[in-house]
Formats: sequence, C-alpha cells, structure tokens
Amino acid sequence: MPEIRENVVELLDEDGDGHGDGDDALKNPATGRTEAAARAGTEIETEAEDTIGKAEPGSETGSGPESGTEPEPEPEPVPWRPIVARRLVPILVATLLLEAGILLRLGPHLSTLPLMAFAAPAVALAVVDFAILRLPNALTEPMLLAVVALLVLEALADHHPHRLVTELEGGLVIALFYLVLYAVTRGGMGLGDVKLGATAGMVMAAKDWTQVYDGTLLSYFTLLVITVVMLTRGRKRFPYGPGLLIGTIAVMLIAP
Repeated sequence: MPEIRENVVELLDEDGDGHGDGDDALKNPATGRTEAAARAGTEIETEAEDTIGKAEPGSETGSGPESGTEPEPEPEPVPWRPIVARRLVPILVATLLLEAGILLRLGPHLSTLPLMAFAAPAVALAVVDFAILRLPNALTEPMLLAVVALLVLEALADHHPHRLVTELEGGLVIALFYLVLYAVTRGGMGLGDVKLGATAGMVMAAKDWTQVYDGTLLSYFTLLVITVVMLTRGRKRFPYGPGLLIGTIAVMLIAP
C-alpha cells in the first residue's frame, strides 16, 4: 500500500523524523515509542481497515457475503436406476421365479393378481433398499396403484364391494403404524416404507385380518434377522423394506 507508506514518512518528517527532542519527542513509557510514532501507527491501522473494507467483492482481502464465497449445495440423493441396471439380469430372474411360485401356490385366480402386482417390483425394491436405504417412488407408487386397481376389480367381479372397506382399513392401519415409527425414529424409517406398508396392509387384509397381524409380526422378525446380520458386518443403518416385503409375501403363501 504505497499511499500508507507515504503518509507514514510525512508524519515522521513533521515530528522531526521520529527523533525529535523536547515536548514533541516525549517517550511513551509503556511502549517505548514516541508520541509521533504512536499517532502514525494509529493512522496506518485506520487507513488499512478502510482499504480492506473497500476491497472488491471476490478479492482475497474482501470479506462478508460479497466475498464470492457461496454456500455449498446439499448433496443430491444417490440415483437408484444404475443400481438396478448393474443387477438387471439377477433381478429379472428372481422376479420371474417369485411370480411363478406365487402362481403355483395360489393358482390362476383373480384373487392372486394383487399379490403378484405387489411382488413384481419387490426384488428390485429390496436390492435398492439394501444398497442406498431408499424405496423409490417410481417403484412404490405404480405398485400401489396396480394393487388398488386389482383389488377393486376383484371386489366388483365377485360382487363383494364391502371388501374394499376392509382392505382400505388394513392399508390405513399399517400406514399409520409405520408413520408413527417414521416420526419416532427421526429419519431411520422413510416415507417410502410408509407407502409400502399401506400397500402391504391392503394386500394382507384382502385375505383376512389375521394375515395383517401375522404378516406384520413376520416382517419384524425378518427385520430383526437382517439387523443382526448387518450389525455384525459393521453397518449401523439398515433397511426396513426387505423385511416388510418378505413378511407380506411369505404370510400370503403360508396362509391356507
């Protein structure tokens, strides 16, 4: 800062080059400096602060919100499609085997279709949830719509529309149960689990309320096994979706 240095020289020259005697060159006993030097130092600090404050935004000497420093953006969610794409063949094979097992166990009936719709994305959902702890809306929402449409079709075809009330109640009970867990765990469980729970509740209630209770217990037993295995491998967070998927499909296949 050349102008600051020139001001210092002028101040020192006016006071006898910093070496004056008499009253103009009294020493400050605390600092050992002349009063002229003290005045010069004060003006240097003032001009330096003014120079820094007037620095252009984004410069090295600038400060504050205009210094060019922008807040870091929040990290985007990990994409799930590449996870499915890398394991597409095993997922397709497992899905076909699962659907074939459901069809063989329950038979080619209209009542079998809602469970088959529930099982269609089940393997892909489990793989994604294990990998990144997410249940994508692109998979859970079409599943929910397909299950609802097939349950309505079944109820109308059998002339038992009152079944829809029971199925809706089953979906709401499980969804509310998982919604409470979502609030309690504070992020441990996601809203994707709540949506999946609503779909599972309707599928199990289409059979009987006993299946709703048994399926929920079986889901949590499966979740307990998954949790223990993952904790032994050093993972502190675990997915809820696979347990719910396995428990729901298993109880529907085991039920008479």
